[in-house]
Amino acid sequence: MWIFLAICSAASLGLANIAHKRLLDNYLDGVGALGAGSILTRSICAAIVLLAVGWPTGASLATVLIALLSGVSLGAGLLFLFLGLKLGEASRAVAVSQTNPILVALLAMAILGETITPPQWAAIALVVAGVALVSVESFGRGLLKLTPGLTALVGSSITLGLAFFLGKWVLADLNPWEASGLQMMGMVPAFAIFGRPANWRRLWKGLGSGPALTTFVIGEGLLPQLAILLFIWSFDLGSVSLASAILATRPLFVFVVGTLLSWRTFGMMQESLRPQALAAKAFAIAMIVGGTTMLAAL
Repeated sequence: MWIFLAICSAASLGLANIAHKRLLDNYLDGVGALGAGSILTRSICAAIVLLAVGWPTGASLATVLIALLSGVSLGAGLLFLFLGLKLGEASRAVAVSQTNPILVALLAMAILGETITPPQWAAIALVVAGVALVSVESFGRGLLKLTPGLTALVGSSITLGLAFFLGKWVLADLNPWEASGLQMMGMVPAFAIFGRPANWRRLWKGLGSGPALTTFVIGEGLLPQLAILLFIWSFDLGSVSLASAILATRPLFVFVVGTLLSWRTFGMMQESLRPQALAAKAFAIAMIVGGTTMLAAL
């Protein structure tokens, strides 16, 4: 069950990232406007969840603070990812941001006492190698051309990994609904740096059309919050080290949907359709899927 939930979360996040890329390329003037929009969506969704399930009065203050900190870390990871999406292709940017399972596994082993077998390590390594390969845009003159915004995307990987680990940690005292609500609330301070009036004006202007507003509501208002609940739920039922590796399949969904939307028939994305690029991405995705299949079978 936890594998199914993690895959659904990865798919939701992948579709959300496609929407983020489209918003940044076509409707919103810069990452700041999208960040301002995230303040709005995260605040509303956190309020709805916590009003529905109630404040976790039975949890300690330390647990609540750690849950909020996991949200801050998750928000920072998404901010770095937004920057990477603005600078490069969606499939490559998302892939680099998903190289966090090894960090999560090390933290889970050292602090939570989770056990990872050698075959599971091999599967995790295969997933990480696949997502790392997607970050290579081309090989030329003996050098690797890496995806733009690589530093920001590495930062995204680290902070997302920390967020996943902390999200698992608090589930000893919180149920998934409480943990996801607090995590959404914790994301708001991370996006607060984009709360300047100019960014709100750019957001309002950018969402003036029907397609832009629809993309924002679905891609930023609904899908990310659904993904948060699903991956918290998967962490509650399974090992965070293995669930985070399943979450790293997100580039698969971004690659498939992004490539389809980039064909001339649709013309909604600008992913590279060169045979070499498609072949390299397909090989990397095969590694990701293979590693995920191994984890599911072990």
